[in-house]
Amino acid sequence: MARKPPPKGPKRARPGTDEAGAARKLAPPPSGLPLMPRPFNVEDIRDDGKSTLEIEASEAERVLLAQAYGLPAIGALKARYRLVKRGKCVSVTGEIRARLTQVCVVTTDPFESEIIEPVEIEYAPESLVTEAWERLAETESANPNAPAQEPPDVIVDGKIDLGALTAEALALALDPYPKKPGVAFVDVMEPEDLSESPFAALARLKGQGGPEGGKV
Repeated sequence: MARKPPPKGPKRARPGTDEAGAARKLAPPPSGLPLMPRPFNVEDIRDDGKSTLEIEASEAERVLLAQAYGLPAIGALKARYRLVKRGKCVSVTGEIRARLTQVCVVTTDPFESEIIEPVEIEYAPESLVTEAWERLAETESANPNAPAQEPPDVIVDGKIDLGALTAEALALALDPYPKKPGVAFVDVMEPEDLSESPFAALARLKGQGGPEGGKV
């Protein structure tokens, strides 16, 4: 089924293309949260078409981001970006660096971790983005198995929000199952649970008033 164009505003950051990293990115970050606004006017890109910017989250912003992403704390969040203007479009590349506290899913102990994540994203005016989505829909309709190049994000009122980009890049880089270094997942099921087949479990539930009624 063809995808529809996204709403206005920052949609997603595209961190590096490492497949192992991509497998960890199971869910997108909260959309449109104004937790770390850093609007940048694309007309302010230098005359040579290239600009470099650094941004850093304040303590208050780190608290809000930690709450939004279910983290005990974010000790630091910085980003460095290179903006290149090509006609009406803007390419943003760079990386984010974060120091944060996570909770181990195995031991439930908090632990400190660091994230260094590359970011690469394209922005374009809304009219060009709409055209790109229409071309993508036509391509997918003609050949559903063809590799698709995702359209750029929208430049809103002549601006791109590098703070939103940073916050979303962090969310996408988070491991949904964080583990302390040296800790591995263990099988916590009892031996008898492992040997019980689904049919045996269903029969036991029926005898205890399960799906088909209670005991007589």
